[in-house]
Amino acid sequence: MAEYSRRDFLRTAAGAVGTGAIGVGVGTGSAWGGPFPAGVESTASALISGDERSRQSDIWALEVHFKPVRMEYVDLPVPGGTGATQKTLVWYLCYRAVNRLTLGATVDETPAEQRPLFVPELTLVTESDDSQKVYFDRVIPVAQRAILARERHPYKNSVEIVGPIPPQTPPGSKTEQSLDGLAIWRGVDPKTRRFKVFFSGFSNGYQVVAAPDGESLIQRKTLVQSFWRPADEFDQKESEIRIDGGAKWVYR
Repeated sequence: MAEYSRRDFLRTAAGAVGTGAIGVGVGTGSAWGGPFPAGVESTASALISGDERSRQSDIWALEVHFKPVRMEYVDLPVPGGTGATQKTLVWYLCYRAVNRLTLGATVDETPAEQRPLFVPELTLVTESDDSQKVYFDRVIPVAQRAILARERHPYKNSVEIVGPIPPQTPPGSKTEQSLDGLAIWRGVDPKTRRFKVFFSGFSNGYQVVAAPDGESLIQRKTLVQSFWRPADEFDQKESEIRIDGGAKWVYR
């Protein structure tokens, strides 16, 4: 399979996604400010207020557990079709999505093919004083194989993972029905100091607001986590990446 953009798939999958609605409350994540030890997960809770539920009976949101952003060098093809490869640094993030809330009155009894679809998109946005750069999750099979060998867990890329929302897993359960995914970004600016990861598709929440031109604008409920790395562009190391506050739900 060739490398391709996650967005290419979303364009074809969008028509298959259910049209559930309305927002979810703010989640809470780790507020630890130091480097991540390998394998540690942060958690963003899925909270739904009574007011939100009264406005939309089929509202849903997933609890998100995510590891730190990590880096991996992989041999990727050089553009031009010559067959040559080059050591290339990719950034990636592994996550687990769990349904802790009832998705409507009967979702847990609904056949899988009739449940809402989970169609995630994780976008990395760098921040500087004068500009932003946006990096979309990519499906890169060569990089995925190297990452899975390192992580020792069968995380799925953002196309493989698309499927029905799982049944509810009550808090404290010994087993969890989680959706275990992987996002990969290529070509991230090595000068990046601060960046955010936006988790889209983890809720069906939306809101309609007025755009500057007076038209209506639909904003989707999205989880966002900020990071920073106090380092320069030379000899990049994943250990330099630090979490910046807790994960939050926003509309965008």
